[in-house]
Amino acid sequence: MASTELREQIHGLLAAGLKQRQVAVYLGIGQATVSDHKRALVAAGHLPARMPVGARGPGGSVVDLVSADPASGRSRVEVLLEHAELKASTLRSAAHTFAEHIVGADEWVTDGAYREQVRGLAADAVGEAIADLERIAVDLGLRTAGRAR
Repeated sequence: MASTELREQIHGLLAAGLKQRQVAVYLGIGQATVSDHKRALVAAGHLPARMPVGARGPGGSVVDLVSADPASGRSRVEVLLEHAELKASTLRSAAHTFAEHIVGADEWVTDGAYREQVRGLAADAVGEAIADLERIAVDLGLRTAGRAR
């Protein structure tokens, strides 16, 4: 794959909200390669230095970005399973951090507004992750669309 084509793919995936690690897994390349291309895209003004939390492109969902014939040569199912594993791993890590550093903070006990703000942010992020995982499960045939939890 030509470097320009690869950079365009990386740009599209990063702009859609994927993390560098997710882009690397999706494209079947090293994370250092993604990092190098991202640095060049930022320097050229094609990407912001930091993506907003929860940023998504016009498709709205990471699952929508996975094509039936990924450039890496892996099947859509393989890519979706890897994405689900990354999403689940990120959720476990975030839950651990949340429990240890946020709920244990003095502000959690003494400041009700802080507690509500954290709950709101956490609920949005967890809800988005769950929605992505549910869409993957439907796409893989593990669940039916619209099935109640």
